[in-house]
Amino acid sequence: MDRDITIKIKKIENIFWKIFFIVYIIFILYLSLSKPLLNYSTFKGEDKIVHFISYFLGADLFFTAFYKKSKKVYFVIFLIVFSLLPFLTEWFQSFTYYHTYSKFDMLASYSGAVVGFLFFFFKYKAFSEE
Repeated sequence: MDRDITIKIKKIENIFWKIFFIVYIIFILYLSLSKPLLNYSTFKGEDKIVHFISYFLGADLFFTAFYKKSKKVYFVIFLIVFSLLPFLTEWFQSFTYYHTYSKFDMLASYSGAVVGFLFFFFKYKAFSEE
């Protein structure tokens, strides 16, 4: 009986993290392509910090949602999509009135994603039950 409940809780947890990741990515896409909600340019380079943190969190959420919890094919597909996201958002921004394409924003996003992966990896090794 307890084993069945544990399995159901794990399934619900896995679904929760996947949905949370997808909602997070939709939110990032919305913020990347829509009119800015507020002007956060209080100092030079602040937007790079926002890109870094956004993709740091995104990478941690991605690996929390999909690492060893999905079929390998789905994991690879989502990994490719997530890996292309900084490039695609910057490219799409070149077509908007509110944002501009920036290689440095893309670099900050990829840096955040790599550090987010490393954070997840160390967290996973430290707290996994394997």
